[in-house]
Amino acid sequence: MVGDILSPVVIFFWIILGILSVIALLGNGFITAMISHQWLQTGKMASCDFLLTTLSTSRFLLQLSSLLGYPVYFNIPEVSFYYSALAVMSISWFSFHITSLWSATWLSILYCVKVTNFPNNFFFWLKTRINVLVPRLFAMSVAVSIIVSLPSFVCYFQDEKSCNLTETQSVNNYQNLFFAPISLHFTIMAINFSLNVTASILLLASLWRHTRNLRKSGIAVKDLSTQVHIKVMKSVLLYLFLYVLYITSMMLATARILKYGRPERLVTEILLSALSAVHSAILISTNPKLKKASAYILKIRERAS
Repeated sequence: MVGDILSPVVIFFWIILGILSVIALLGNGFITAMISHQWLQTGKMASCDFLLTTLSTSRFLLQLSSLLGYPVYFNIPEVSFYYSALAVMSISWFSFHITSLWSATWLSILYCVKVTNFPNNFFFWLKTRINVLVPRLFAMSVAVSIIVSLPSFVCYFQDEKSCNLTETQSVNNYQNLFFAPISLHFTIMAINFSLNVTASILLLASLWRHTRNLRKSGIAVKDLSTQVHIKVMKSVLLYLFLYVLYITSMMLATARILKYGRPERLVTEILLSALSAVHSAILISTNPKLKKASAYILKIRERAS
């Protein structure tokens, strides 16, 4: 185990993972701080800002809990104490993971409904009520996902507690604690994946159709509206690509195919952190308020230096 941890390839992967984790923590922490500050000043928070806050906060806590899990995994001197700690960490990790997934999905649906236009009565009705419906649907999604998963966690912990675990067994079972309800986890991710990808594809199709119409109407390619549409499409495509990699990596980790701490498992950990890091950068660069705040902070730092 020690030789694998200290190999050059694994050290390189740990460095990449560390860099992405820091970027993810800074990016998501910045989004949470900025929107929360604005909410404290105005006392109001739009549906979009609410989802951005829950997404960035859950990802921040998810990244933090994952980082805290590594030293616990590689240092387990007291099985009874650390097993209880791992049980608490696993439920917390799962809650943050589910919250981040549904936040991203409903944020994609919100953007899709607001931007796209389809000649459909239900769509028109949804468009006028999406701001009220999305927070409620998000809360229902997270609550149902956690509630239906908790019995599986409880049964798993009770079964393991009834056994006389050795230190080796506890170490080997660490990665299993995070993915006790495998079938339910797969089902939740499948539903989430379907909704998120569908919303993203509809948004891309609408933006592409609108951009093509602008070009056919004789508006130059360098027109500001066209460039904005193209920039948004690139951002959505990049997010969709990273999201697919995230779900694929999560399913591989959930299926327990890759052993914890191995180089191939570290690749999946890197892909999981990449979505959180890159998506936070995309959200900051495409949100006028967050972009303005980040530019202001960077200017202050430049003056200070």
